[in-house]
Amino acid sequence: MNLEKAVVCCVLISMTATQSFAQNMDVSSSKNEIKAAPSEITNLLKEDNTSELTYVNGRFVCHNFASTLYLSRSSLVTTLDAYDLEGINIDWGIIVNRLAESSKLPIYYVSLANKEHGFYHAINAVLVNPDKPDEIASYIFIEPQTDETFLTAQEVYDEYRHYYDKSDDEEILKLSIATFDEFKKSGPIYQSITNNLYEFDLKFK
Repeated sequence: MNLEKAVVCCVLISMTATQSFAQNMDVSSSKNEIKAAPSEITNLLKEDNTSELTYVNGRFVCHNFASTLYLSRSSLVTTLDAYDLEGINIDWGIIVNRLAESSKLPIYYVSLANKEHGFYHAINAVLVNPDKPDEIASYIFIEPQTDETFLTAQEVYDEYRHYYDKSDDEEILKLSIATFDEFKKSGPIYQSITNNLYEFDLKFK
């Protein structure tokens, strides 16, 4: 897929509506310096087709990519009863494929934000150290639009900081580890409900 496609970053407002704006998703020049993710993660991403879905401004954006990977491949999802799959098809224009024989991992929904600069984005994370889920070093992060992986919080900060921070000083990037718990219709609109479990302030010099 085209790694230079635009990214629209979304923030959920009162869990009922989204506000979005374009971000240019350039390939980081440091990508080749990043160590390979564990084979369990890379193999899962190779067989998953979330990154091949079409980005549609205002309809299928960063929130939808992260939610789709979560629904399709997270071992945290034990039933799809809380998700209106027909509604997802109508609202997002996709069919969620959660095949029983496909590999699953403890994948989380991740929100990135710098409110001062109006930056909001959604990605995913895999919990690789289940003994310490409250520590950010226990996660490997995934950009679901491109399948790029980030092994450390430093790499996440370096990748996304340049989308909003144009100053000489490092500015905080807030990162929230969450689950995507429900998708349903509320009146005339559909709503996605997430639950933040852990929050971190990323800032590196």
